[in-house]
Amino acid sequence: MAGDWREQVEALLDEALGLSEGESKVRLLEEAVRLADTHKDVGLGYRMRDALIDAATFGGFPDKALVAFAWCRGQQKKDPKRFDPEEMLWKQKWVVGRIKEFPHISRKQITDALEDVEQCYKASDSGVRAVLKLRYQAAREMGDAAEEVERLWNLWLEARRDHLTDCRVCELDDELDHHVDKGEWKQVLQKARPILDGRKSCAEIPHLTLGTVLYPLFKLGELEQAREAHRRGYAMISKNREFLSTVGEHIEFLVLTDNLSRGLTLLEKHLGWALDHPSYRDRFTFYTAAALLLERLLAAGDRDVISLRLPKAYPEYTADGGYPVRALHAWMQGQARDIANRFDNRNGTDRFAKLLARNQVLASEVRPFPIDSKK
Repeated sequence: MAGDWREQVEALLDEALGLSEGESKVRLLEEAVRLADTHKDVGLGYRMRDALIDAATFGGFPDKALVAFAWCRGQQKKDPKRFDPEEMLWKQKWVVGRIKEFPHISRKQITDALEDVEQCYKASDSGVRAVLKLRYQAAREMGDAAEEVERLWNLWLEARRDHLTDCRVCELDDELDHHVDKGEWKQVLQKARPILDGRKSCAEIPHLTLGTVLYPLFKLGELEQAREAHRRGYAMISKNREFLSTVGEHIEFLVLTDNLSRGLTLLEKHLGWALDHPSYRDRFTFYTAAALLLERLLAAGDRDVISLRLPKAYPEYTADGGYPVRALHAWMQGQARDIANRFDNRNGTDRFAKLLARNQVLASEVRPFPIDSKK
């Protein structure tokens, strides 16, 4: 009978590898992990978690990737000869790069995780550029002093590339955030051009990039290009909850161009992702955009109640699908504010309060432009 359960584990792995990224793939691998653990097969448990980290990372379950990696890291520390840390250096980078998205993970824990990455990479005599990128992104996201963020940005880009450096396309996409923060719209588009033209791509690019460039294109008045980026980009992300934050960027763009009905369609379709998404950072982006959308509906004043098919998990769900706009706005705004407070308390800065307050600026920038126009 011992062989039967091992065959079942391998069958689960094979089935999972044949699926696209998402919840079903993650669940199959979790079951494979459970079976391996039940039979106390540490080696098989390690291998199944290795696959689970990939699936969870690219399928919208970064919390599950973190738990699986922590287990594997523990095995590496106990028996480094059997479980070589170098085999998971790429996955360590993925996981540590996302722990800042959970407000219950303290600054010290984030710092310790970054130190652990650096020590592991030093042992392989490589990875300086990768570590600097992680440090820069953590400082930027937590709202550290501009001088420190700029210092780390420069160190990152000046460091030598090696086999642990992210691909040039991923790095190029990550560079865009820095220019967006500084309002360098032309620089954003200049750097993004090879991606937008289809000359460079990878697993999650241009999916992410097409969301990032929406606001810069809007600010530059390139509305036709922005419309195409929205159409093309949303089609690429609409079925994978990993891109919840990017959905928020598309909702924001629809509000800015006064396509409120289309924005409500995205809100209706993706609220279920936001309600239980493990990344509070991604939830924040979505809820902030949703609050902006509903605020604009309130300002229009032509509908007090709207009809939406929202998930039953929504705390104020109604069977008839009728929702007062004011109550919807209050709930979305409250969610965004609560998450902002949690992050700012953890970080000791006001970055997220400022990101939420940015909605006031966006509301003043609305410029009607039809998304469904063929022209």
